[in-house]
Amino acid sequence: MSKLKNVRQSLAERKETVWNGQEQRDMERELLEANVAPAIYDELKVAWKKESESLQESLKTWKGPEGGLLYAVTEETAELVKSMPVQSSLTEKDENNGDITATVASSGGAIVATKFLERYFDSEKRVSIEQLAKLSVELGYNKHEDGAYIWFDKFLPRYFGLKSRRIANIKEVLEAIKTRKVPVFLLRDTIYKQEQENTDSHLAIILGVDKYGYHIYNPESPKLIRCEFDRIHSAVHVGWIISN
Repeated sequence: MSKLKNVRQSLAERKETVWNGQEQRDMERELLEANVAPAIYDELKVAWKKESESLQESLKTWKGPEGGLLYAVTEETAELVKSMPVQSSLTEKDENNGDITATVASSGGAIVATKFLERYFDSEKRVSIEQLAKLSVELGYNKHEDGAYIWFDKFLPRYFGLKSRRIANIKEVLEAIKTRKVPVFLLRDTIYKQEQENTDSHLAIILGVDKYGYHIYNPESPKLIRCEFDRIHSAVHVGWIISN
């Protein structure tokens, strides 16, 4: 009888362990999902608007750095950029079915940028680009209207154990570069498309700076380019500082 009681107790403990494990996985998934409660989402949009307005206001009085090369991109970082895939090669959109809107999953930019940041900060968690794209769909980022915003606010820091904060003043960018933190801008697409009516957006990862402009990595091309300050500043939607 005692033996039977022990077996039942053992089975109950196993069930509890499985249940607790499932609960933990559900909680972890919830922390990563794109969807947030409506009330919180409304608060976020207000905060995003204030941060964006603050950033735009700071650009009015911004003065460029003086001197020669201020903060160069390290050779190791330059090699990392060269090793990254081209964003457009990952784009999978079915325009015949009306899928013509770029998303975190479909445009590839945020996925490639995230993989770059994972390797730049030598994250303990290593995930393939294909897995990241799959996760972005499973967690709802491909369907969310502000998917790219929430991706860098929520998914990237929580999944990889990094820190992410919005840029509220353009001066924060130079301070970040000094300490090898990484500024990321979401821009109106002005680097590869010059049409005034163009409304597409793309990401620019700021890795260095000199008196002429930023040294950036755009997931559209695995190389570093210099882009004039005014050209970047006039196109900024929002920005983040990523650090470990």
